[in-house]
Amino acid sequence: MSLFAELDRLKAEIDALRPLAPEQEQRVLQKFRLDWNYNSNAIEGNSLTLGETRSLLLHGLTAEGKPLRDHLDIKGHDEAVRGLEEIVHDDRPLTEQFIREMHQVLLGDEHYKAAYTAAGQPTRQRIVPGQYKTSSNNVRTATGETFYFASPEETPARMNDLIIWYRQEVEMPTLHPVALAAEFHHRFVSIHPFDDGNGRMSRLLMNLILMRHGYPITVIKADETNRNRYLAALSEADAGEPEPFLRFVSENVEASLRLMIRAAKGESIEEPDDLDKKLALLKKRLKTRDEFNKAVWSLTNQKKIHAETLTFWLADLANEASRFDELFAQEKARLAAHDIRDQSFLPKDFSIISNNGKNVLEFADRIFNNNIDRLTKELRLYFEWDNLLDFTYPFSLGAHLEISFNDYSYQVSFAAYERGKNGYGFSSQVVFESSYLDTPSHQQIHEINHRLANKIADVIFSRIEKADTPPA
Repeated sequence: MSLFAELDRLKAEIDALRPLAPEQEQRVLQKFRLDWNYNSNAIEGNSLTLGETRSLLLHGLTAEGKPLRDHLDIKGHDEAVRGLEEIVHDDRPLTEQFIREMHQVLLGDEHYKAAYTAAGQPTRQRIVPGQYKTSSNNVRTATGETFYFASPEETPARMNDLIIWYRQEVEMPTLHPVALAAEFHHRFVSIHPFDDGNGRMSRLLMNLILMRHGYPITVIKADETNRNRYLAALSEADAGEPEPFLRFVSENVEASLRLMIRAAKGESIEEPDDLDKKLALLKKRLKTRDEFNKAVWSLTNQKKIHAETLTFWLADLANEASRFDELFAQEKARLAAHDIRDQSFLPKDFSIISNNGKNVLEFADRIFNNNIDRLTKELRLYFEWDNLLDFTYPFSLGAHLEISFNDYSYQVSFAAYERGKNGYGFSSQVVFESSYLDTPSHQQIHEINHRLANKIADVIFSRIEKADTPPA
C-alpha cells in the first residue's frame, strides 16, 4: 500500500487543481509528447536526438545524415500518441482490433528491416503493420542465452487471454491503476505479438491505461541509467519478480504527476536533468577549445594552409599560366601580400615583380614561413602578358588570383581581363571557399586551376573576335 500512497496523494492534488489553464495544459502536454516520442524511440535505437525530434515534429525539419526510417518511426509514433490522446475518454473498449489498428498507425506502411536468420546470417525481414508476427522474434540476452517470446502460433490465443484478463480487471479491479498499467505492459512484452514495434506499443498501451484512470503521460527515459534499469526490471519480472518493474513504473508516474502539478501552478516544468541534457547536446554539437583554435585564422594556421594547400596551388597555377607565355611578346608575374593590421599593402619587401614564376613562389615561402610575426589578410597573385604576337591591335592580358583569409574561413577569387589604359575593369569571382579544418586535395586544386586557365583563353578569343568584327 505504501508504494501507491504518494501516487494517490499527488493525483488528488492534481485533480483539485484541474482544469488547468489552457496555455499551461498545452505547454505541459507538448513537453510530454515530445519527450515521449523521443525517449520511446531512442530506447529502441532510434538515432534522432531530442533536438532533432523537436525540429521534426514542431517544424518539419529532417536531420541531415540520419536514416529515413528513423524519421518515419518518430512521425508514426507521434500520430499514435495524438490518436491515443483523442480516444482516452472514449467508451471504445481495448480490443485486439484496436491494438492492431494502433500498431498500423505506429509503423505506417509495409517495409523491410535488417534481421538475422537462426544461424546468425544477415537478412531482411518483411514488416506488415497491424499483423501479428509470422516468424519467431526471440532475442539473445547479454549472457548469451535466448529469451523466448510467444511463438507465432501461440500469439493469437495469448493476446486473447491478455484482453480477457484486462477486461476482468476493469470490471472488478483487484490492482491499483498503476499496477494494472505496469502488469499489462509486462504481459504484452512477454508475448511480443508483432514483428517490430513491440516495445513502443507496450509503452503506448501502458499510457492509455494510465490516462484513462486520470494519470498524466508517463515517459520512460532513454538515458543509459534509466534504460538499463528499465530492461533489468523487465527481466526480473520475466523471472517471477514483478516488484522491481512495478516500482520503476511507479517512480516514473510520480515524476509525471509532480511535473503536471508544477504546470498547474504556473511553475517551471524544466526537469532537474533538462539543463544537463541541453549542455550535453551543446557540447556534442560545439567544438572543443582546441578544435576552435584550430579553426581560427592564426600564425599556426597560416603556415599550415601554406604548407598543405597554397604551395601547390600557386605552383600549379603558375604552370597553367605559363602555357600562355609563348603567345605574347613579354610576360611577368607579381605577388603582393596584405597585412591584417591595416588596409595598406605591406612594404616593398612584401611585394615582388618577376618574369620568373619560381621567384614568386620563393617569395610566398618567405611571407608564410620567415615573417612569422605578421598575419596575412590577403595574398594576390597577378599574371601579366604584353602584346599578343602577330595581332593587328595592341592587346595585353591580365589574370588575378586573390586569396582572402577571414577569421574562420578563406576564399579564393579569380578574374581574367584585358589590360588597358583606363584600368582593368574586372570583377573577381569566388572559385573556392573552405574552413581552416578542411584541406582540398591536389587533384581538386588542379581541376580549379585548369578551369581558370580556360577563362584566360576565353578572354583572348573574345578580344580576337571583337577585333575581327567589322564596325556596323
